Amino acid sequence: MFLSKDHLYELTGYQRRPQQIAWLRANGYPFEIGADGRPRVLTATVLAKLGAPVQHSRPQVRIPKGHATAQNPS
Repeated sequence: MFLSKDHLYELTGYQRRPQQIAWLRANGYPFEIGADGRPRVLTATVLAKLGAPVQHSRPQVRIPKGHATAQNPS
């Protein structure tokens, strides 16, 4: 889901939060700041930015048998 502290260090080359944040901004990586002040970067964002194929899945809605719908009233 999110990069670990070690992975964030590997990506940015910095251990200190302000430097990591500056590097992320300078290199166009979207991130959020967690309650602990650390930047949160999605693993999928890094993979996509580095050229890995991104799999998009569509959510599937399952309607139980016997459930009334507007198109299929029971």
